[in-house]
Amino acid sequence: MIAFKELLLQAKRGEEKAFEELFAIFEPLVRKCSIVNGHVDEDLRQILLMEFVQAVRKFRI
Repeated sequence: MIAFKELLLQAKRGEEKAFEELFAIFEPLVRKCSIVNGHVDEDLRQILLMEFVQAVRKFRI
């Protein structure tokens, strides 16, 4: 498995596979945070995913 720091650097460079691997790591948290009244709110989930992508791109190492 690739080191988290290298994975993050690759994602910042726009490598799709790295984004997919990061998403696989954080997807349970995104899903948990998008639950409203006991159900996943897909609109909220999409917003969280967009924020996730922006956060990866802006993250400073």
